[in-house]
Amino acid sequence: MAVKNSDLADLIAITLNDLPKQEFEVGWDNQDYEACRIYQTERMVIDGGNQIERKIMLDTSGNARYRRAYDTDEPTVGDVMHTIKAPWTRLGTNYSWDDFELLQNKNNAKGFISLMKVRRADGLLDLANLIEERFWKTPETSTDDLYPYGVPYYITMYTTDGSVGSTAGFNGIYIEFQDANASSTCANINAANEAKWRNYRALYTAVDNSLLKTFRLAFMKTRFKAPIIVDDPSKKRAAAKRIYTNFDVAADMMDLADQKDDRHSGKDILSNLKVDDTGVCYVNRLPVVPIPQLVGADYTPIYCVDFAKFIPYVHDGYWMKEGEPQSDRGQHTTFTVYLDGAHNNLCLNRRTCGFVLHKAS
Repeated sequence: MAVKNSDLADLIAITLNDLPKQEFEVGWDNQDYEACRIYQTERMVIDGGNQIERKIMLDTSGNARYRRAYDTDEPTVGDVMHTIKAPWTRLGTNYSWDDFELLQNKNNAKGFISLMKVRRADGLLDLANLIEERFWKTPETSTDDLYPYGVPYYITMYTTDGSVGSTAGFNGIYIEFQDANASSTCANINAANEAKWRNYRALYTAVDNSLLKTFRLAFMKTRFKAPIIVDDPSKKRAAAKRIYTNFDVAADMMDLADQKDDRHSGKDILSNLKVDDTGVCYVNRLPVVPIPQLVGADYTPIYCVDFAKFIPYVHDGYWMKEGEPQSDRGQHTTFTVYLDGAHNNLCLNRRTCGFVLHKAS
């Protein structure tokens, strides 16, 4: 008796819902898949709207002053609000089987499930690699709405079009896109015109004590608090803060930590620094995470990112949305499962979302 396509589709759907444990090795492309972790643990879910928007007040109306008796006032109201905007970017993957492959494995439960696990892992690994790659990049152009706003989009080292700064401070102004062109407009606000819409950046030459001082200065200068007399209108959000760089810099930080460690014992072998799953070492109690995508990056950046202000947004009901098995008349013997999502990153405050330390060349 022939097996109907609808029966095979039902079988696929049922098996996908409860894939039994089967082990096989995968040649992973990244050591940590940090961006995937961020989208799962640090994300904020919102619904509706054709883009992601938040408000920021960058200026005041200038009404405060000291005064003498009987001085007159001239009240003014300024336009102090700006809108931060990021478009929804959509991504997806898929995995497929031919109906004859399914029939060949239909009476072999282990073979059938293994086949599905391999195809599903194939599709999801592609998606994970894509997420990791784009998280550490700017869009292709200043008008590109296909790709998300990665870390270098909001935390930039460029003070002018095409050149990095030499003086430390809140002068991360220009964004360099993948086409090598630059723009000072970041998420709808022009940083060339708005001094408070610029990130902190500073130079370093080597991983040594001077780098620690540079880092600590950046850490202190990007830590703002509301005055006691003003209720902070922003929503407090508990989130991680981490340091990201390439493997060589991370290893140099481990060496520096060892040099500062005087508690060596007879059983120590080469190093007293313990490496754990959260990072190879800590600076100011923040884990240092090596990122493959930063290997060979221009100016050897060290990023510090605060995910309370640098927020990965995903669309409610449309993130890792796995559909039902489908077939079409163009490939009538093939079943395909599609997995889709909509997301982007939005920085609420470029002065407090983190900073970047980098070399001059």
